[in-house]
Amino acid sequence: MLYSFSHASHLVEYISCGNLVSQDGFLHDKRKLDNFVFIIVSEGTLHIEQNGQRYDVKKNESLLLFPHQLHFGYKHSQGKLSYFWVHFYVTDPNSLICSHTTLLKNQYYLESTARSTPLSAPRDCLLLPEYGRLSPEKRSVILFVQLLDMAKRDHYQATLRCKYALNLLLLEFTQESFSINNPAKNKIPRKVCQITEWIHTHYDQNITVDSLAKQYHYHPTYLTALFKQYTGYPISSYVNHIRITTAKNILCSKATLSIRDVASMCGFQDEKYFMRVFKQSEGITPSEYRNAFYEKMINIK
Repeated sequence: MLYSFSHASHLVEYISCGNLVSQDGFLHDKRKLDNFVFIIVSEGTLHIEQNGQRYDVKKNESLLLFPHQLHFGYKHSQGKLSYFWVHFYVTDPNSLICSHTTLLKNQYYLESTARSTPLSAPRDCLLLPEYGRLSPEKRSVILFVQLLDMAKRDHYQATLRCKYALNLLLLEFTQESFSINNPAKNKIPRKVCQITEWIHTHYDQNITVDSLAKQYHYHPTYLTALFKQYTGYPISSYVNHIRITTAKNILCSKATLSIRDVASMCGFQDEKYFMRVFKQSEGITPSEYRNAFYEKMINIK
């Protein structure tokens, strides 16, 4: 797999973005471009081939299409397909497109990442994999929706707002991609990893410290201390963090759902409590958040 590496001090140039939606049978055009295309699939599966390598990009997965490389749909999609896309140019004169092994041997990369900590992505760099997965929080999706909203409000012009929004999105995705594959995660106790994964999967259920302690055979007090040591969150705060992040994604993508329904889908049984936690986290109400980022370009295929 290839990677694109560049230093974030050289801002990438935004070209255009959108949200493609197809009800059935979508087949990507055959083409070779002079720019990058970054894609995140939000529903269905995109079947695409690049430089002889076939990819089946599913929900919450990403694909980076490289300039001057032939790419095309090798198979029609089945059922509904929806994905976000953005075209951009990399401006760093020392940027690289190479394998991970080659990247690790490159002096420019080593100098650019020298100040990184073991638990963080390379500092001030854009490191984008050809194919990737999003973290459970899916912060990149939220930033992508915000970019789409800005683009529509700016009448699809290549404005500075879109340029900075795109660079923030790519920096966030770099962090997400790195955190998923971070070898330092191996130092976290296996049960703590299991608990966090269980919370990400069951956030819509009633979760308490006592129920988790019983399920994973810990004393509640010890589990609370252990969990905070490795995640930085008390368990209840971590659960609410995952729920609010999920709610933000739903608010951006499901405009017809009521706030009560969104709260219930995210595990909040009390709508008023959900609104209070949301405002404490984001500084605005769920309705205000939804209204702030409701516009985006949609390509119907």
